[in-house]
Amino acid sequence: MKFLKYLVLSIISVVVLYLVISVIIYRLPSFDKVECFKSEVVFDFVDIQLSPREIFETGVLGKSVVTLAIENKRFFIENIDKKKLWEVNPRDMKEQGYTLSAEVCAQPLMFGGYGVAKVANLTKVNKQPIITK
Repeated sequence: MKFLKYLVLSIISVVVLYLVISVIIYRLPSFDKVECFKSEVVFDFVDIQLSPREIFETGVLGKSVVTLAIENKRFFIENIDKKKLWEVNPRDMKEQGYTLSAEVCAQPLMFGGYGVAKVANLTKVNKQPIITK
């Protein structure tokens, strides 16, 4: 019984330590200005990445991911912003001959990468959408 108690305490301690370290690494902003990127949106139907950041942001905090065509930059965004990007099915966009260009702004983080981004502006572009599976 004592072993089980220590096992449970150890598991809880590891989970809490993981969350504390993740918040420090993935939320501590640097003192740089907010950076904005404007590019076409890549529509990923199946987007599975198993990096620690991906697990923390999407699994624990419930954020969504947006990928921009420039340098395949990935940003974590709120689900409300994700719904704006997916108002129209990308396959329907393809039939209609347009895609979306988004301006995404995010704060650089102290340990690299960017914090949770905001979709500042969406515009229609007369090009075929970039769709990945």
